Amino acid sequence: MIWVRVLSDTAMSAYALSLTLLFSDVVEPRRRINRAAVVLLFVAFVAMTALLFERFARLPVFPAYSKSDLLLFIAWFMLAITLVLDTFFQIGLVVFFANVVGFGLTLFAGGEQSRHPFPWFPHGDLLFVHIVMATMSEIAFAFGFVFALMHVVQDRNLRRHRFNRWFLQLPSLAALDRWALFSSALGFFLLFVAMAIGEEWAQVVLHHWILGSLKTVVTLLTWAMYAVYLIQRVRRQGTGRGLMAYQMICFVATVVNLVAVADPAQFPVRP
Repeated sequence: MIWVRVLSDTAMSAYALSLTLLFSDVVEPRRRINRAAVVLLFVAFVAMTALLFERFARLPVFPAYSKSDLLLFIAWFMLAITLVLDTFFQIGLVVFFANVVGFGLTLFAGGEQSRHPFPWFPHGDLLFVHIVMATMSEIAFAFGFVFALMHVVQDRNLRRHRFNRWFLQLPSLAALDRWALFSSALGFFLLFVAMAIGEEWAQVVLHHWILGSLKTVVTLLTWAMYAVYLIQRVRRQGTGRGLMAYQMICFVATVVNLVAVADPAQFPVRP
């Protein structure tokens, strides 16, 4: 059972990181980033292939497959097709959008598997995966805040012609801008995964959805704020200073949500 969880976590993590790199490549095409994204897609493909083989080997008879197995197979097939397309035609936009859909199907597959008589892994592991994904998203947002702050300082040095030690030691504005974008996009995808898994855990263990809880509402608002930032980056609207300042505000909202809002995981479990 531990291998199933490792395969599932590896596939989801590689998938999320690959989508982040593909998103950065769509905003600002760079061959190195694109190649790294494709390598991670291949890692996700290998892990998902092993997961499918292990899953089908455990089924008593083939017709006993569930909705989760079907969703996982569709996502796997989309991943295989996009890898072939990128190898021969190198169409990054198609690969990105197709795998956004595939990633969503994989999330739904993970949720549906808990309702099957032969689940992939115990229900209690959903909370562990949720906490890991949420923590990783907060770490990514924290790095994004650091890069945004450095960008603001470096931009101020340039505008005031302060070519001092700080200016020489800080990275360029272009590099800081790329790093801030990557960190925010990574946190955005990981937070989406964490929210989806958290809702599924609440339904399985608490026996009710937690969409109406204050923690979930504030988390959704924070996620939407980062979505606005990423949309602005894609459209190349706004100034660098304005976008960096907005990103810093988003992280402040993340911290407030982290330290001041009650966690639904602490709710009593209904019988």
